[in-house]
Amino acid sequence: MSEFDDTLVESARRIADAIGQTVGPSCEIAVHDLRDPTHSLVHLVNGHVTGRQIGAPIRDLIYRVLPSLDSRQGGLFNYLTVLDDGRRLKSSTCLLRNADGAPLVAFCVNLDVTHLEAAARILGDMSAVEDSSRKSAHELGPEPSQVDRDEVAEILRQLVVNIVRPAGRAPGNLSKRDRLAIVEFLDKKGAFRIKGAVPMVAKELGASEQTIYRHIDEVRKRAPTARRGAHPSGDNDRRKTPVSNKQAELRSGLVR
Repeated sequence: MSEFDDTLVESARRIADAIGQTVGPSCEIAVHDLRDPTHSLVHLVNGHVTGRQIGAPIRDLIYRVLPSLDSRQGGLFNYLTVLDDGRRLKSSTCLLRNADGAPLVAFCVNLDVTHLEAAARILGDMSAVEDSSRKSAHELGPEPSQVDRDEVAEILRQLVVNIVRPAGRAPGNLSKRDRLAIVEFLDKKGAFRIKGAVPMVAKELGASEQTIYRHIDEVRKRAPTARRGAHPSGDNDRRKTPVSNKQAELRSGLVR
């Protein structure tokens, strides 16, 4: 843990405060310290928007942001997030890197646009004219992002390393329970939707690909509502089985 890294995280906190003060209470800003992905949320402005709490893990980064990461801009911008109560958020996530080029901070902005969209529809209805020869920028769609698959894989690898690190042992010396807890956390976050994730995780955990596939099957089978089928699969955040201390630490505050 370097002084530069701590300074970068603190700078992100201050920027988050400034955005929150400027945009107002409908805009949530979350600062995630990726050195501890399972308890990454270290600063939150207007947390009432999503109801998250400090100490929560990364939420959308693995399954939502990484597969579509725009390598030119270092993040994913203006994507839609729909909350359980139906509210719609305009979301952006930007990765900030340390001096070594490793991802250190996920800076996330979630703007509640539910009422704005309703107002926009009313204004659109009031101002609509017939002109089929012109299309809006929205209808034409955004410019395709430049996804660097190697960069996505490296970010995922770094997250796995940071998840393993708190165990205090070399990856090859992890117990089966530790590996299961790590695989379960990654599976909940959709990591195995990313192409090449299984061999990469196997390498970082000092296990075979077949072992990782067996671990994935095991953590899904013991969950009552697990999604079955071919790899990869989606999240399942409410798994209740006897857990080791390591598993309990990884699960605490997992996504709702």
